[in-house]
Formats: sequence, structure tokens, C-alpha cells
Amino acid sequence: MALTVGQFLNSHNIDFDVTHHRHTDTSFSSAVSAHVPTAQVAKAVMLKDQKGELLMAVVPSNRRVLIDKVSRMMGRPFYLIGEHELSKVFQDCEPGAVPPLGQAYGVNMLVDEMLFAQDDLYIESGDHENLIHIDKTQFNKLMNDIDHKEISGFRMLFTQAHDGRHWEWE
Repeated sequence: MALTVGQFLNSHNIDFDVTHHRHTDTSFSSAVSAHVPTAQVAKAVMLKDQKGELLMAVVPSNRRVLIDKVSRMMGRPFYLIGEHELSKVFQDCEPGAVPPLGQAYGVNMLVDEMLFAQDDLYIESGDHENLIHIDKTQFNKLMNDIDHKEISGFRMLFTQAHDGRHWEWE
């Protein structure tokens, strides 16, 4: 777990446990590997505007951020940031393992409404082998002052096709 994440959770008296899984590259794969519902894993998608202001959009791992919708809500265009830019902000995290705790890193956030409907949630810990498990009460406590809106769409589905198994977007 990234030091910043652990300190932030402890300083806010958040009750959590850690769920270990095999090394994965995406939040969706982490959910599958950890045998938890993909809708319960919150992933962070980092965006920036033309002035370089960062925005973390947090959505279920089985959905995509609707960047056009976020841009309209915020009143200016946002774009995905490059992977190389993440290490400047998340210095104590493994590359690509962004915890959905922007407030711990001084980054503004938007959280998808769908996450507030879950009884249990899992968040990236800053590495590629652990998820932090919290319940709904703890998630609400963490996201109390964060704007939450409908910012995601397109569920990822696992399909069986003639050429083998693969993932598709709905």
C-alpha cells in the first residue's frame, strides 16, 4: 500500500482491510483476480484541462468515464492524461496504480453516483497486488465532501465467442 494512502485512511479513522490478488494491470482485472464484483471496485481516471488542472474521475471498474459529459459539467474540456504524467502526482505508487483518493494527493475529484449504491467497495492501494476493502459507511465518510454525479457509461461484459473468451463493451 502506498504510504500516502495508508496515512490518509488512518488519519481519517477509516476501517478497512486489504484483499490480495495476483499482479494485474487494470482495476477491472484486479476485481476479477480478487473474485469481487467489478461494479464494487472504484477506479480512478485522471483527466486534465487545457491549463493543466487535474481532475480525478472515479467510476466502477466495469464502466468508462464519459469525458464529454464531465467536460460539460465542469464547463471546460478535459482530456485523459498520459501515463508518464501520473508518476509526478502519485510518487509513492507503482506506475499506473492510481488510488481513487484524490484528496490524499491534492487532486480535485468527481465520483460516479453508482458507487454510492454499493454496500462494499474496493479501491486501489497504490500497487498492483492489493485492493483496500471498505464498507458503504466508510466510503461515504471518505467521499463526504466530494461531488458525485452520473459520469460513467458502458458496462464491460465477458463473452464467449467462437474464437474464445474475450471482453466487450456494451
